[in-house]
Amino acid sequence: MIFLNVNARYPGATHDAAIWEVSNINLNLSRRYQNGDRKTWLIGDSGYPIQPWMMTPINDALPNSPEALYTQLHCRARNVVERAFGSLKSRFRCLLKHRTLHYSHAAAGKIIYACIVLHNLCKQYDLPEVEYEDNEDDEEGDEEINPVVGGINTLTEGRLIRRQLVNDLSEL
Repeated sequence: MIFLNVNARYPGATHDAAIWEVSNINLNLSRRYQNGDRKTWLIGDSGYPIQPWMMTPINDALPNSPEALYTQLHCRARNVVERAFGSLKSRFRCLLKHRTLHYSHAAAGKIIYACIVLHNLCKQYDLPEVEYEDNEDDEEGDEEINPVVGGINTLTEGRLIRRQLVNDLSEL
């Protein structure tokens, strides 16, 4: 539940997938994939494009199918990410959706980076979180985006890799 990479250079209205498209991590994973690495994946929510290195849930999986099991395990793993964001926002209430930072984008970005560093230190030293009674829900619904953003080749390859993972799960 610590943050390994943060990008606070974009305003809040910028979609995650747009930031992902130009991120160093995406470019690095793309390069690694082109150089033969087929064993490195990240997990993302349904707002991200399907790519060979980005596994997303299967939204229309039939109940009790291998696809449903894949999606269930995917969501369980993603839960750690959501809990990390919840922990960060609980510790630093200024980051909640309805508590707007009244600073320039650059200053707000620096505040976010500082909160992330302090959060990671709190986790490293096992400092307890403060409990608040007004637990604001800051999650927005997952938005579907056009999965062709990553290109038809990476879309097809991403689906094939996800299918292989589903098949591997069905053999368990």
